[in-house]
Amino acid sequence: MVRRTYRRPFWHIARREASCMEVLTVEFPSGEEALPVFSFEEEARMFLESGAPVGGWRVRQTTAGELASVLFGPGAGVRRVVLDPLPPPFPGQLAELLSMGREAFVRTYLDGEGVRTSVARLRHRRRRARAASFAGEAGRERPSVLPGERRGGG
Repeated sequence: MVRRTYRRPFWHIARREASCMEVLTVEFPSGEEALPVFSFEEEARMFLESGAPVGGWRVRQTTAGELASVLFGPGAGVRRVVLDPLPPPFPGQLAELLSMGREAFVRTYLDGEGVRTSVARLRHRRRRARAASFAGEAGRERPSVLPGERRGGG
């Protein structure tokens, strides 16, 4: 079976904050956040207008590849995607049941090999950044006496 990249556009809701893009997320009753993604621009507009958060949010056309970058890029805390959610106040438990993990979304809508390579590269960068921050902490001098310890061994 040949897998192909999903060519139809998606829409999501985003705004510019300083020099980066911020995406609108929804919170499920469980407290977990998800990225709402829409198949049609009209659905995204209806969703935005019904819950209209203030502050420059707008409907934005995107691709599956760009969504993968949003989901796995630096600072990505969203682990789920909900496709075509009902506008607020939507039944949150139903949306949570119908949502999918970010890995499943990427596997479904992007070419398999390209996705594995991109996701592996992003994960590698994240691990290197984490290792560098730990190395920086490890390189700091250890105080001669830690809180709760006494000098002289006893």
